[in-house]
Amino acid sequence: MVPLFCDVLKNSAMTEVLVDLLGADTVIQTSKLNTKAPGGGQAVEWHQDWAFYPATNDSMLAIGLMLEDVDLENGPLQVIPGSHKGPVLSHMGPNGRFCGAVDPSDPDFDLDKAVTLTGKAGSMTVHHVRMLHGSAPNTSDRARLICFYECAAADAWPLTGGSSYIHKLTQEELWQDMQERMIFGEPTLTPRMEALPVRLCLPPAPTGGSIFKTQKTGGAKSAFAKQPVAAE
Repeated sequence: MVPLFCDVLKNSAMTEVLVDLLGADTVIQTSKLNTKAPGGGQAVEWHQDWAFYPATNDSMLAIGLMLEDVDLENGPLQVIPGSHKGPVLSHMGPNGRFCGAVDPSDPDFDLDKAVTLTGKAGSMTVHHVRMLHGSAPNTSDRARLICFYECAAADAWPLTGGSSYIHKLTQEELWQDMQERMIFGEPTLTPRMEALPVRLCLPPAPTGGSIFKTQKTGGAKSAFAKQPVAAE
């Protein structure tokens, strides 16, 4: 991770949020700069992060740090409150392979309940790993820049079959990787097991590497034909 972004995670208001929500031993799953170019930056179709990387428990979340102002026009994040307590929806495409997005016709997907998360540069969003979320295309003349940190309690160990790079590591590499990804606290060798709904992302999309490629090559259906919901 870029040192600046790492420092923000470990020495800012984010740190207190992570301790409150995930506990004293916390690890970063991954970080990414999610950008949408002006005038049509691609939508991220509705999905649950849990579909990509299920674990032994769901003490996992994503923090979004807005690097530029985000408003209704430049592709803001949208979430469905309470959906993290409901079912894990199917993220399979029409070809029977993982597509990284839910079908808009799924009876458990209710777009009418969605809210839009906007804010000034420096604002922060937090959503649970099982919360349904997506973001519309950027129709403005301004870029949308958000840095996402996907974090987990250290005792949330990944399940085999997820899309994370860690499944390609040897045991020694995995142990070293765990040390390097600790945000604060200590790693644990005692995973916390919880009875949770899980769907593995197999068979995989024809092309992965990013959610955009997964959704495109997996044949994801778009839910963004409707008008955007009001901001909250």
